[in-house]
Amino acid sequence: MKIKFWGVRGSTPTPERRNSRYGGNSPCIEVRLANGTIIILDCGSGLRGFGKSLLREFAERPLHAYIFVTHFHWDHIQGIPFFLPLYKEGNTFLFHSVSRKGLELESAIEGQMSTPYFPVNMGVMGSTRHFYGLDEHPINVNGAVVSSAALNHPQECVGYRVEADSAVFVLATDTEPGSPKHDRSVRKLAKGADVFVYDAQYTPEQLLGEKKGWGHSSWLEGTRIAHEVGVKRLVLFHHDPDNDDIFVDGLVERAQQEFPYVYGASEELEIDLPEGEFRRTRLVEASERRVDRRYQIELPLRIAWQGYDGERQESPGLIRDISKSGIQFIAPTEMRLDLPVELEMVLPDEITHRGDATFSYIARPLRSRQATGSIGRFAKAQAVAATLEVPRKPAPARKP
Repeated sequence: MKIKFWGVRGSTPTPERRNSRYGGNSPCIEVRLANGTIIILDCGSGLRGFGKSLLREFAERPLHAYIFVTHFHWDHIQGIPFFLPLYKEGNTFLFHSVSRKGLELESAIEGQMSTPYFPVNMGVMGSTRHFYGLDEHPINVNGAVVSSAALNHPQECVGYRVEADSAVFVLATDTEPGSPKHDRSVRKLAKGADVFVYDAQYTPEQLLGEKKGWGHSSWLEGTRIAHEVGVKRLVLFHHDPDNDDIFVDGLVERAQQEFPYVYGASEELEIDLPEGEFRRTRLVEASERRVDRRYQIELPLRIAWQGYDGERQESPGLIRDISKSGIQFIAPTEMRLDLPVELEMVLPDEITHRGDATFSYIARPLRSRQATGSIGRFAKAQAVAATLEVPRKPAPARKP
């Protein structure tokens, strides 16, 4: 089972530079089973980019996908009118949501495209669409068992548990702690999950004050649930539109002090289950491809990162390829890909002809693959591609 995040922001899209690393699109998650089945969880603005990717992948082949909506607030359905595969004849989509009192799923989905909110209605869409209401019983979706549970959110919301390919993935977003019934419900949903994606829009302090009753949670509640029900990895989700990348970094770091296996959801994050491999890709990679000159060179490297236990880890490494903005290097598999890492390299006098020169960088990993051999005290190695940011001033060259 492969998980890919296409939208992770809560409440409203935020296409701002300060949010660019985690992403500004509202919620949308792709779940791809080993047999090729496509399950879509929520239809926020991230659905638009996912749709363009599907068009490239399937070309003229028909597309069949299952869509599960947590609730009908705009940030979770606003991508539907811009999901291009819906307009293509031959494609089939099966929409699911828990039955709502006095509000049918089909009318809720189609309502946002009615006059005067959108220039055309769903009648212009060439795809075949089916709508199904869910109850408390799990359903089988072409090899996956999908369960739902009620969450504590205004106008109702549900979380989803997907069990397939010997793994369990759980999404519980838009939920506020404090209701005993719903607190039990979310813990039952998350029990033993390989990956638990949880609403962390607010800080614990905000939940005790001005944001109480708004229907969202915090990183602290997420870590409590993870400990209580045996979650393997916790992913903080539904980032507040006012929380920039640096602020979210801080929330992740605070959460890791309570539960070591915490990640911040970003539009660059992919997860392979049950292996538990996390990697980052760039959604706009084609337009951001490195154009500056690249140098293939092998030089020793010093790597430092924060371990899952919060302690600083260090290891030697090896540079393979470097440019002004990017680097490829060999690192131990224990090096985390979800947080920035520190790199230090020394250009010897043989290259500078002015003595050894030390350069330090902050690198943000994008993706990795397995590499042969070991690194330092670590038994296994990975080849990592990363962007170089915040270069520090090089140390003065020193004469031998």
